[in-house]
Amino acid sequence: MAEARKDILVSWLNDAYAMEKSLINILEKRVKDGTPAEAQSRYRQHLEETRRHAQMVEGCVSRLGETTSTLKNMMGTLFGKQQGLGAGLFKDEQVKNALSDYASENLEIASYKALIVAAEDFGDPEIASVCRRILEEEERMAQWLADQSLPLTVKNVFRHAA
Repeated sequence: MAEARKDILVSWLNDAYAMEKSLINILEKRVKDGTPAEAQSRYRQHLEETRRHAQMVEGCVSRLGETTSTLKNMMGTLFGKQQGLGAGLFKDEQVKNALSDYASENLEIASYKALIVAAEDFGDPEIASVCRRILEEEERMAQWLADQSLPLTVKNVFRHAA
């Protein structure tokens, strides 16, 4: 039974790792050309946080004596790369990106909450602690997106449409 719980925890950690790797690609595109200038510094900050999150999650997988899933990592990376393919096709692309970013942050929040419960149930408070630290940063980014980025982006698109 403990082995089955470990397998589930490792699988979920691999999902989180792939998600972080995917978001690195997306955030690199946002920093380069996908966000209003006023939001660039916050996106750069979150890009660095996301890179660190991937390393932290990889450390959790290693702590359990496993390695990150090459297949899940590859799928996450491909997903992240394809996210930017349509950039610039639509006049409201920045709004669509901001909505997608907000949804992604909330998916991460839910994932890390589940990982905290799973790690605690498995009996690994260190992994739960790592996931809590990541969760706090994801919650701050989601709040910033809701309070700052979404309104700023919508106003920016409307300003340029006039």
